[in-house]
Amino acid sequence: MFIESNQHKIEITHPEKILFAPSKITKGDLVHYYYDVAQYILPYMKNRPLTMVRYPYGIKEEGFYHKDAPAYFPSWIKRAKVKKEEGGFTNYVVCNNAATLVYLANQNCITPHLWLSKTSNLAYPDRMIFDIDPSDVKRFDLVKQTALAVKAVLDELDLKSFVMTTGSHGVHVVVPLNAKEDYDAVRDFAYHVAELVVSQNPKTTTLELRKNKRGKKVFIDYLRNGFGATAVTPFGVRPKPGAPIATPLAWKEVESDTLDSSQKYNINNIFARLKKVGDPWKDFFKTKQSLKKARKKLDQLMSDS
Repeated sequence: MFIESNQHKIEITHPEKILFAPSKITKGDLVHYYYDVAQYILPYMKNRPLTMVRYPYGIKEEGFYHKDAPAYFPSWIKRAKVKKEEGGFTNYVVCNNAATLVYLANQNCITPHLWLSKTSNLAYPDRMIFDIDPSDVKRFDLVKQTALAVKAVLDELDLKSFVMTTGSHGVHVVVPLNAKEDYDAVRDFAYHVAELVVSQNPKTTTLELRKNKRGKKVFIDYLRNGFGATAVTPFGVRPKPGAPIATPLAWKEVESDTLDSSQKYNINNIFARLKKVGDPWKDFFKTKQSLKKARKKLDQLMSDS
């Protein structure tokens, strides 16, 4: 089996291999999904280092995170050479076209995780992420409630935010930035936003890092805003039964009772959704926000609380 894309002919090996048991979704299904969703997913991935989350034996076995592009990867796949703190370099894959998406899927990369900054400006993220992570996976209502609480604070700061299911148990609230502040400054800002939300919702939310200390509260994870940290790409497949998708939403969907799971959308129903509503994040790339004025407003909100 071969797929031709961007003037490259890619052999798909063992397309019949089941990656998602017991739903019987195959490697071939994964490859075709990424090929078909390319027009939607690639704008979010363009010019960003990525970490491959690979499952050579399917999700019934342990997968692994793979940062360094292997030497056998073809030369037409773009790399980004990033210096390690301990010395040396990591050659990250950069996925700018459908051919690369297909090639990665053929390498059993189920989920690409992206940096929050671009290769041209690695030290300065252009996204800030709040990972809304439930302690009780059955309480997606609390996840939605917490996401809306984060949005409410961001609205007060005049920061436009976007929301998506993670395809696992939670949601991500994402704030596009103008890439003028470094990771430490962005993470510090995110921490104080999360701190304010927790102070307003102490019975249902927490910043406790230790899972066994959270009880049933929802964790607002701001730590994804560190240098080298990654997050699942919008429209990325997750290594769960049924192949759920990290799906961009409109905020009104979060307010609706019809959204009852982070895994509502999957490899089998996502294209029907896209045909009906398209990508709700249409304005995402037009939005490039500064934290300068927002920081002053945040300081005032915190002093008032």
